[in-house]
Amino acid sequence: MNSNQLKIEQKISESSTTSVYRAFDDALHRPVLLKVLHKHLANDEEVRTRFMREARSCAALRSEHIVQVYDLTEIDGAPAIVMEFVEGRSLKDVVAGGEKTGFEFVKKTALHVLRGLAVAHGKGIIHRDIKPGNILVSDTGILKVTDFGLASFALSPTVTMEGMVLGTPAYMAPEQIRGDDIDERTDLFALGTTLVEVLSGERIFEGSTYTECMKKVLAFKEPELEKYSDVSSVEFVGFLKKLMHPQKEERFGTAEAALAALGEKKSSTFIRPDSVPISKQRALIPALVGSLILVVFILFGWMKVSEQSVKQDLQPDSYESTTYDTLPHSEQPQSAGLQSPAYQTFGARDTSAKETDARGIAKDSGKIFITCTPWAKVYIDNQLIGETPIAKPFILAAGSHTVMFTNPMFEPIMQTVTIESNKEMTVSGNFLDKVGYIVCSVVPWADVYVDEQKKDTTPLQKPIMIAAGKHTVRFKNPAFIDIVKEIIVTPRDTVEISISFIE
Repeated sequence: MNSNQLKIEQKISESSTTSVYRAFDDALHRPVLLKVLHKHLANDEEVRTRFMREARSCAALRSEHIVQVYDLTEIDGAPAIVMEFVEGRSLKDVVAGGEKTGFEFVKKTALHVLRGLAVAHGKGIIHRDIKPGNILVSDTGILKVTDFGLASFALSPTVTMEGMVLGTPAYMAPEQIRGDDIDERTDLFALGTTLVEVLSGERIFEGSTYTECMKKVLAFKEPELEKYSDVSSVEFVGFLKKLMHPQKEERFGTAEAALAALGEKKSSTFIRPDSVPISKQRALIPALVGSLILVVFILFGWMKVSEQSVKQDLQPDSYESTTYDTLPHSEQPQSAGLQSPAYQTFGARDTSAKETDARGIAKDSGKIFITCTPWAKVYIDNQLIGETPIAKPFILAAGSHTVMFTNPMFEPIMQTVTIESNKEMTVSGNFLDKVGYIVCSVVPWADVYVDEQKKDTTPLQKPIMIAAGKHTVRFKNPAFIDIVKEIIVTPRDTVEISISFIE
C-alpha cells in the first residue's frame, strides 16, 4: 500500500514499541488503524524484520473475531501495520465505565474470544497478552481480539533491552511469569482472568507493583473462583477453574475444547441450546432422564473406589510423622496439599509411572536443602513450603522444579533446579546480591523519599537499602523547595549524596 493513500486523522495511543493512529484510506475509502514502529527501534534491522514478519503472519488470520491486518507500509521511514478500524470501544473501557454488562455478555465474550483464539492457535500463533485492553467491542456487538503477534515481536532482544515487560502481569499465566515454555493454554489462562474482570469488575491479580501481581498469580488456587458463582453459575465457575488452573496440564488443551465445554460444536452451523424448538426439547426429556440415571450409577461406583483409595493413602504408616521444629507454629505451612514430615515430597507419588519405596516415594527422587539471606518464604512448584530458616531437606522427584524466594523488601528470586536421582543439593537465595545502599548528608535535615516512597529522615541511623538500578531520590523539608536527584545504584555498592537547602 502506498502511504500517500493514507491520511492520518488523529493519534489514539502510544506504547513502548508503537504509536497508534486513526487514518483514512483514500483508495478504498474506509477508516483504518495504523500501528507505526518507533523510529529508534526501526533503525535496528533485526527488530524491523521481526516486526514485519509478525505482521505478515497475522495477516493470514481470517476471523470476524480477530482484528484484520490489511497491509504493511512505511510512515516517515518506519514500518507500519495497516489494520481494520473497529468502530466501538475496548473491553477495558466497557469494564472501566462500570456498565452492568450481565452474565450473558460475559458468556458472549468467552465465545467470541475463544473463536478468535481457535483460529490463531490453529496457525501456530500465540497471543501472549490477552487482556481487556486487547479485546474490542464493536458497535454491532461483535468482540474482536487485536494485537496478535505483536507480543511475540516483543521477545526481540533489542526490544526487551528497552525495559519492556512481555505480557501484562495482572493477566499473565504462572508459566509465563516463571519464564517456562508457553503455548495456547497460556492464552486460555489470561482469558479466564479477563472473564473474571468482566463478570465482577475485579482484577484479581491487581497489585501496586509488578512483583505484587506476580506473587498473586503464583499463589493462586482455582477454588478461589467459587465466590463468583453468585454472579454467574456453578457450571460457569467450573469452566473458569478449568481455564485458569495453575498447572497448564489441567487446563483445556485447546480453545476448541473450551468452546465445546460452552456447548459450541466445531461445525460453523452451531445452534445454541436455547434455540432448539420446544417440541424437540420435550422429545429430549426421556433421553436426558435415562442419561442422568446412568451418570448417577457411574459416579456412585467411582466414589466407592475413590473412598477405598483415600483410606489406603491415609494409613498412619504412609509417611514419617515429625514436624517443622525450626518454625513457630503460626508460621508453619498451611496449604491444604502440604504435609509436615521430616521431608516434603513433590511429584513423587505417581506409583503407576514410577517405582516407589515402602513410603510411596519415587525411588529416583533426590533431596534439596533450602537456605536464604536474609530470610524468605519459599515456594516449590508454586506451593508454599515454609519460611526460612528451614533445617530439614525436601524430597523432590527427579527432573526440573521451580524454587522461588519472596521477601516483601525485595524482588522475588526464582531458580529452576534439576534434581538427580538419589543425590542431595542445596539451593540458596541471596537478596543482598541485588541491592545497594544510599548514605545521605542533608543540611539542615530532610525526609528522604526513594521512588516517591518515604524511607527515612536525616540524620540517618543506617544506610538506606534499595534494589540495584535507576532511582529517583527526593528530599523534603517543609521550609524549602524539594530537591530531587537521579541516581544509579549497582549491586553491593553505596551511593553517597550530600545536599544543602541553605545556599
